[in-house]
Amino acid sequence: MMKEKIISISFVGILFSFLILNFLMKDKAISSYERRKLMTSDKLKENFVANLDTYLTDQFPFRDKFISLHTVFERYGLCNADSNDVYIKNGYVIEKNYPLDETSINGFINKLNYIKEIYLQNNKVFYTIIPDKAYFLDQKQYLTLDYSKLLQTLQSNIKIDYIDIIDLLNLEDYYKTDIHIKQPSYQKIVNRFSDYLTFDYNKESYEENVYNMFYGASYSKVPSFTKPDELVYLSNNSIHKARVWHLEYGEKNVYDDEKLTGVDSYDVFLSGPSALIEIENKTDDVEGELIIFRDSFGSSFAPLLIPYYKKITLIDLRYIDFSLLDQYVSFDNQDVLFAYSTLLVNNSQLLKVRTR
Repeated sequence: MMKEKIISISFVGILFSFLILNFLMKDKAISSYERRKLMTSDKLKENFVANLDTYLTDQFPFRDKFISLHTVFERYGLCNADSNDVYIKNGYVIEKNYPLDETSINGFINKLNYIKEIYLQNNKVFYTIIPDKAYFLDQKQYLTLDYSKLLQTLQSNIKIDYIDIIDLLNLEDYYKTDIHIKQPSYQKIVNRFSDYLTFDYNKESYEENVYNMFYGASYSKVPSFTKPDELVYLSNNSIHKARVWHLEYGEKNVYDDEKLTGVDSYDVFLSGPSALIEIENKTDDVEGELIIFRDSFGSSFAPLLIPYYKKITLIDLRYIDFSLLDQYVSFDNQDVLFAYSTLLVNNSQLLKVRTR
């Protein structure tokens, strides 16, 4: 009986302690681990009965630690190397991109060829493929795409000139907790672009802006004791004074500092996902226009091209139907670059392009 009493008293004590902690601790507005907004006391007051359960769950003390216990057990207890469909190598969290979807690959090829045929007869057109981090894994040890087959298939069938940038990259060019490439690493890629596009590369001088608490898109899939990344974004006079217009929400800056402490700090680059963005160079005596068909990787390298063009247009066909483009963009004598990651190539159904 004494043992049962001790257990019962201890259990009630623990519950009571967590209840007290819940009221003493300051509400968290955002969970960096779960990458979402949390219910706060302000929202609780709006409808106490309906929101109480969500509030207590969201503001539960040490919530992130308890959630990550499952991941810790799976990865280290059960030795499941691809827990939550991510691998960890040398501290880098690597999304599993597998298997190779040949239907998606063929769809990607058809969509690029179709866009070129419909709109880009009077343009200088190139495409480049950005490898996801799994490219740098040993295919004998991990489940990864057959990247050689993927790239060979694309180059054999896409009727657009290819710019190879893969040899310029290594795993260290990527964030540890996110799928994307660090912006400073794109400088060597911009240099490679200049060999094909109509601009001459000059090594620009940049001011480095550093944010030390970047929890990337892959962070929630690993134990919460994983350290956040350092996010660096580069600025100079051309970037600072550029005019940026978004189809969805009007004028913004190239870098949206408020996004750093939001749900996704990567949205500091061009304010995050957007169907169509126009960037106008207001300082440099340059001519020419560039159109970039892109996914999220393009948000961080596009600013580095601002000094070389009078106007840059970014199009994200995940958010705008291809059939609507001629309402916003006139295709005539611009440089055109298709820049897509292998993650998108293997999921090309996301591109809103209906081919014949």
